[in-house]
Amino acid sequence: MLKPRHLILFILVVLLVWSEAALAQTNVLDSDPITARKRLVYSQVGGFVGFGLMSQSGTFKTACDCEFSGGSGVGMFAGFMFERLTRSQITYGVTLGYDGRGITGRFREVEGVVQTTPSGRSFTVPVTFLNEAQLALNVVSAMPYVKYHFFDLFYGRLGASVGYVFSSSLSHTKTLETDSVTFPNGEVAAVSLLGTSERSVILEEGPVPDLSALQIGIMLGLGMELRISKKMFLSPVIEYVLPISTISVQGTSFSIRSVHFSLEARHIL
Repeated sequence: MLKPRHLILFILVVLLVWSEAALAQTNVLDSDPITARKRLVYSQVGGFVGFGLMSQSGTFKTACDCEFSGGSGVGMFAGFMFERLTRSQITYGVTLGYDGRGITGRFREVEGVVQTTPSGRSFTVPVTFLNEAQLALNVVSAMPYVKYHFFDLFYGRLGASVGYVFSSSLSHTKTLETDSVTFPNGEVAAVSLLGTSERSVILEEGPVPDLSALQIGIMLGLGMELRISKKMFLSPVIEYVLPISTISVQGTSFSIRSVHFSLEARHIL
């Protein structure tokens, strides 16, 4: 038979264990007795993959002082994410991943080029060229954000996009588009580039000059939350990323804005 002091000690231990369990539960469940056990507070980890439609803002120049505008392209991105729910409709999160950004800009120009007739005479004739510049950025990006849930199925997202460009490339190709010309004396001949049998020449190829490695922007997004199991969620998401920083001083206000389409998968910890 337990002595009184042992019985008291036993009761204290039971009360201590019970209180610890109650406190642990309070950290997870809403402690409001009116809405108890309706909103869980937990963390999620997951990943995402998607593609982005890129469009150019401003202009950029290549080494020959050729100015490009209106460029566009498609990029791929993927990464990991962490989210923490709160007892309100707000969720805090952050992503970390790879972001491939790229655009292609084009313009045509007519130049006077010296060509030789079949009879051996030389004339300066108008010839059309296509200039094409391809720019690509490989970026490690992080995005802290806030989500607001509404209608139990949808959410809006606002965040800051912070990226570091770890590699870049820029190429400028000039292609002859005119196949043949008629000379002032009535003769007709095929057009060719001086010193080569090719119809295209590469004017520049290498990293983006005067690159701003740190890229900052603002993200606005809209997503749908689909619960596929007790602990798993799938979310199709569309985001618009508005750049704040420019890419290079070789041009005027040169940046790349994008619309992202992605699929997220998250797991409750």
